[in-house]
Amino acid sequence: MARRSGRGHIKTDQILEKLALGRDGAVQLSREAKIGSMEYRLAGYVMDAIDDLAEKLTGDRCHFHNKPATTAPREDRG
Repeated sequence: MARRSGRGHIKTDQILEKLALGRDGAVQLSREAKIGSMEYRLAGYVMDAIDDLAEKLTGDRCHFHNKPATTAPREDRG
């Protein structure tokens, strides 16, 4: 998918792939940093900025939120 800009075509698919890597890094940092620390807050700002860009490019602010779970769901033993 490509979009037209003032300079030319925006290669949306390639950009989204790279943004996904950056967002994954910010998510990892927010999981590892002390809650409320400067690192934790800055990682949140990065995620917000990337979500803003994703919304501009795709129309979906939650573009990176809709990933499938990485672990199997728990079984009910009732």
